[in-house]
Amino acid sequence: MSRIDSRVALLLAVLTLTICAAGCGSTPQSDHPTTYPVAGTVTMNGEPVADANVNFQLTDGSRGASGLTDQQGNFSLTTFTAGDGALPGEYRVAITKFEKPPQETQVPEDHPDYNPNVATFVPRNLLPAKYANPQTSELTATVTEGANTVKFELTD
Repeated sequence: MSRIDSRVALLLAVLTLTICAAGCGSTPQSDHPTTYPVAGTVTMNGEPVADANVNFQLTDGSRGASGLTDQQGNFSLTTFTAGDGALPGEYRVAITKFEKPPQETQVPEDHPDYNPNVATFVPRNLLPAKYANPQTSELTATVTEGANTVKFELTD
């Protein structure tokens, strides 16, 4: 091989490695539309609401986002992947908090009395019923480009 052929081969090898290295470790482009971070707080009569489900529904009904409040009433929304936020737009919001079943009402699956077709506990929504439906809650939010923060103050 001539000296020029060696240099061309070396150049091609370097270019190939550079192209491969640029592609290695990169994440594939998502097919999802762009979402923006949405974080917020839910309180009831001034007190934080823990373990509440926060559901955003675009006013055109096309897509939603949801989150769960922590012990301080804070939440962040998810649309496609955990914590990715929401699509930009106008939203109606519903918030629910269902009571947890008492331990003694749980029949273990390996117990002879276990029957998956019999409800041993029907959870009750602990928040006023109007907040469970985005059409009646009167709660709204607008998601724009960039970080978004919302606060929902619920009352009896």
